[in-house]
Amino acid sequence: MLIDKLLRHRRLEVERLAQEGHQRQKVLQAESWLLQQRAKTFIGSAPGLTLSFSAGVLFQLRHNSAVKTLRSVIGLRWLRSLL
Repeated sequence: MLIDKLLRHRRLEVERLAQEGHQRQKVLQAESWLLQQRAKTFIGSAPGLTLSFSAGVLFQLRHNSAVKTLRSVIGLRWLRSLL
């Protein structure tokens, strides 16, 4: 009798936790979808296009000696500010 009661209690708890897990999964999927929609909207906007274009230009210039020098100077300033 006592064992049956404990087992039933555990089964109910497992069912509750399973339902809670399913609801959390649905919420995560909804938040992921919303984030994707916001990212698509941002990329289609003027600031998003500007950012994307700038990143593309900088990526193409990553081997340029002037860009490498600028990166090292900025890096040295950053390190000096920490020390």
